[in-house]
Amino acid sequence: MNVGALLRLIRPPNVFTAMADALAGLLVLWGLGIEVPDRATAVLIASACLYLSGIVLNDVFDRDIDARERPTRPIPSGEISVRFAAMLGVGLMAAGVAIAATLGRTPAVVATVLAGTILAYDTILKHTKLGPLAMGACRGLDVALGISVGLPWAGGWPVAALAGPIVLALYVAGLTYIARDEVDGNTARRARTGLTFMAVLGAGVLVGLVVCPSVPRSAWAWPWVLVALTLAYKNWSPLWRRHDGPSTGRAIGGGILLIPVIDASIAAVAGTPFWAVAVALLAVPALVLKQFFSPT
Repeated sequence: MNVGALLRLIRPPNVFTAMADALAGLLVLWGLGIEVPDRATAVLIASACLYLSGIVLNDVFDRDIDARERPTRPIPSGEISVRFAAMLGVGLMAAGVAIAATLGRTPAVVATVLAGTILAYDTILKHTKLGPLAMGACRGLDVALGISVGLPWAGGWPVAALAGPIVLALYVAGLTYIARDEVDGNTARRARTGLTFMAVLGAGVLVGLVVCPSVPRSAWAWPWVLVALTLAYKNWSPLWRRHDGPSTGRAIGGGILLIPVIDASIAAVAGTPFWAVAVALLAVPALVLKQFFSPT
């Protein structure tokens, strides 16, 4: 087995952004004063397994497209067999659900729904109009997976517990919409539609924080929110005028690496602005590994 090809298949930079989702979920619990169970950090491993399963199975189902557009990827190039990749993807997905199940019924349910959404995206929805929403749902559910270790399935979740997953889901939906034509480059219409959506989302977050008296739970959340919005603007705004393939690819890669900062903002708004540093720091190994492995 070619280890280098295996690493290129799983795209290591991105797994840290998934772990940031789950860690932000745990910090939301802490910020809300909800007890975090023992062994709760195992949810980070469950999140990583589920995310990696989606990456691998995506390449399994997209192997014919990749043979035309990205022939150097491990499966179309023959470095990794389809059978091995499929077994790896299914095994990682099963492991993710099993680890979540050890933490309780609610994490087991959320992990199962997340696994189903991943499969639906990879097999059916990716190339449809619902594709961006499905990918966004995967990321939102990843944050919800962390939150789920301390909350019951029924009975309603606090607004601060629901808002974070929803915001991240919408951000990733916008990112995925823009990424649709990453290889050949976007049309001006698609790029600008996606960027307009991102701008509306950012404005909506600001308005929501101002008008909701219980959120943010700490004034120290504001620096995190403003940093996230500033970095998002710097990453995405160049696409308004230049949206060729390389420019789109750089923006998508940067947009993915921005996810830990958004996760940190979610944790900060929920009431843990100082511990949010730990979430943001998960972008560091992602940035380092980005020098060696493509995040897209």
